[in-house]
Amino acid sequence: MSYRSRVAFRFFLEPLICVIAYFVIMFFSLQTVALLEGEDYLDHEGLIYLIEGVIGVTVCIIWWIIRKKYVLGTPTIAAGKPVDWTYAVVSALAMLGVVVLYFFIVKNLPVSAVQKSLENYSEMMQSKSTSNADLYMSVIGTCIFVPVFEEILFRGFIMQGMLELKKPLLAIFASSLYFGGMHGQPIQIGYAFLAGLMLGALYYLTRNLIMVIVAHMVFNIMGSGIYMLFDISEKADNILTGIEIAAIVFFGVITVYMALKRKERFAEVKEETADINKMLSGRHT
Repeated sequence: MSYRSRVAFRFFLEPLICVIAYFVIMFFSLQTVALLEGEDYLDHEGLIYLIEGVIGVTVCIIWWIIRKKYVLGTPTIAAGKPVDWTYAVVSALAMLGVVVLYFFIVKNLPVSAVQKSLENYSEMMQSKSTSNADLYMSVIGTCIFVPVFEEILFRGFIMQGMLELKKPLLAIFASSLYFGGMHGQPIQIGYAFLAGLMLGALYYLTRNLIMVIVAHMVFNIMGSGIYMLFDISEKADNILTGIEIAAIVFFGVITVYMALKRKERFAEVKEETADINKMLSGRHT
């Protein structure tokens, strides 16, 4: 396979297949709940999220096994070092801080289309769970299964494939575009893209899928999960907001540190990756 063909496959065809698969799974989840609950199926968003997450994770694991069997390249998972776990948690808090600043800017933009989109977003984010059971399913789905599903798909498959072409910055940027665009709603697209950039940096600098899954889980838990389960006071919310904004600075410091240490930490990984690329090149020439 020529270099141009590999670029087309890794940056366009494979991501497109993954995004289509994502929406097919989402559609199947909606239809499943519609069959179970009838016309009021949209009032059971917790069940929808849970089914989507479980099916998504299952499909990704099956595809992961197939890719590994045929030496197609799979994401790296490891226990991680303390600095990796610290980086993951700080990344999650920093992403929330970036979202806070993002909404501050968006809310003050004197553009009617943006303000209308913001109103639509606020309506969309209102919980539609009609029971405590559905609320708990929503938290489990959005804070556990969906982060696993999305990170395997967007960092583990899409970005990992792009990284094999030795264009890390482009891989981070492009995978973030797909991640942001997948969310559909204009306001969500913006902050999901920014979060995708930070998750992409985290994955590239740790080369550990577990770290981005943890970061995504913490992001969803702190950003929505705790607000769905508990009555957070204004004072507590302000304290959390301050911590999240401060985390942006710590994220920057740790990112620079991890970037400087990356070659030293992953010298062996680079050699293994080079061997795999040679083998793949040999198979397709």
